[in-house]
Amino acid sequence: MDSITAEEYLANQLQLEKEARHLMPYDPKVCTYSLGPIRQHIYACLTCSRQNGHPVGVCYACSIQCHTSHDLVELFAKRSFTCDCGTKRTEKYGVCSLRTTIGKKTTINKDQLPTDIPSSTNLYNHNYEGTFCACRKRYDPTDDSNMFQCTFGDACGEDWFHEECIMGMRPGDVNRRQIKGEGENKLESLSEPGLDAQEDQKHRELLEIQPLPGFPDLDDFDTIICWKCVQKYRMEMEMLVKELGCETITRKVKPEPEQAKRARTEPSFTIFLKDNFKDQLQKIITENKPENMPLISLLKVHTYLYLEDSIYKPPEDEDDDSSIFELGLRNLSKLPVESAISSVHAYEKVKSKLTEFLRPFAEQNKVVTEEEIRSFFNGIE
Repeated sequence: MDSITAEEYLANQLQLEKEARHLMPYDPKVCTYSLGPIRQHIYACLTCSRQNGHPVGVCYACSIQCHTSHDLVELFAKRSFTCDCGTKRTEKYGVCSLRTTIGKKTTINKDQLPTDIPSSTNLYNHNYEGTFCACRKRYDPTDDSNMFQCTFGDACGEDWFHEECIMGMRPGDVNRRQIKGEGENKLESLSEPGLDAQEDQKHRELLEIQPLPGFPDLDDFDTIICWKCVQKYRMEMEMLVKELGCETITRKVKPEPEQAKRARTEPSFTIFLKDNFKDQLQKIITENKPENMPLISLLKVHTYLYLEDSIYKPPEDEDDDSSIFELGLRNLSKLPVESAISSVHAYEKVKSKLTEFLRPFAEQNKVVTEEEIRSFFNGIE
């Protein structure tokens, strides 16, 4: 049974709060719908997608304030996207709680049907179903494969791709884990297969992920243009590779029987762009060579390839250095007097009971188990 001291329990809670503030440092009070199509971090709401029968993407603030209990998938940055929360795309969810509140006054009943019109420029791909890459896998943080987002994104929808898939394989095709340490025999310290998760984790900690053979060193490039976008603009992309001297990887995929019957097509490849690729592309436009006109025309349409492509960031949370207890006490002043008094009484009641519960453990330097903590809070009346 897991057990900790009261001091360790409180320290763990403060550490969790600190980590949460680091991961979500922005103030989640304003929906970005009124800003229109911008480049911003988007979260696919799978719950709303299932309820409404089509993809739904929401902004950072709405993911926290309106859809916190829903099944969300972080998609990271997407260009020209307008938040779907509270529009007719989320009709079965209702209105956006952030946009229906002005100051402290709620202007619309949350259960009313939304009246906001969804953006006609939003584009949706399979990322909004919670899957990524050509293999359409769900993101798994325990995977050994690195993933890269296509910086062009015109054909793929700014999708993310596994290293192996870029090379025409699938994640897991190559065993990339090796025993740590040169010349050291760590095999004897590994437990037998079939043990519990803690033992399996020890196995993984004794292994280190090796680079994928044939894949460029991660320090040698900044971002990629995927093979799907290359196929759509083949001529322009070949010009780009020639002018920038980019490294490429051709996908070596075994054709399916049906594909083998079709006419032979040119092999597709992925382009690896270096850190200074925007400066190089600006130079191509400035030089304006006739032989590069197709590429220049493409760049002038997709200006984000050579100009600054900033991501919208909400204002930073002014309370990010405060603990949950401090935030709670601070917000008491915003409540009506009767509610504030009731809240203070409830807080004092819990504080008193918690002090009484923890005092024997502190006096005897005993540990408090997770089960005991849960039992305490479940027993509060």
